[in-house]
Amino acid sequence: MAALFAHETDHRAIARLIAVSVPIGARVLAYITLFTPPKTRLTAAKKIKLVLQLLPDLERQAVTHRGREWAAPLSAWAQAIDQMLATRDAGRLDLPMKNHAYLYTILMGLADKAEGSAEAQANAERFQAARSGAPAAIASEARQSMPPHADPALAKIAADAARAAPMPAATREKIAALRGAATPANPTNPQRLEDTPS
Repeated sequence: MAALFAHETDHRAIARLIAVSVPIGARVLAYITLFTPPKTRLTAAKKIKLVLQLLPDLERQAVTHRGREWAAPLSAWAQAIDQMLATRDAGRLDLPMKNHAYLYTILMGLADKAEGSAEAQANAERFQAARSGAPAAIASEARQSMPPHADPALAKIAADAARAAPMPAATREKIAALRGAATPANPTNPQRLEDTPS
């Protein structure tokens, strides 16, 4: 009965892994080989134990590492495992692995980089909204898209932009007209924008 139960547990674990993603499942099984002790084989029970440790985080596509939660989409798992396998192939990985800390550190780095890119994009959108005199609602939406751990100074800038009144349409049109008059394409009015009285 114990052997039958263990066999059933193995089947359920593999079925869960396949349900997450077949390509990820293949990568996870390749990753598990990094735990093989020298000159011995990794037992089926050990393989299943390692898979079961990863499955909850694979299924929810997030990891908890160094005191906080990090998003870990399946593409990040694939990239992290591929990086570890490449490091092993280059002979720069200390084997056998003892735990998943290195994998989770790579996932954390990928998540941090993705958050940084998203934050930079949100900042660019806020800056563009402020330059174009967009309504405060757009600035507010950009502010709400900031990650919860964003720099307080950036959060204050976003909050200030959300409270700012939009530039009146008449003022925008006047600035656009003045800019058009100051271009070299209009030689009849070479006066620069800075010299134009308001």
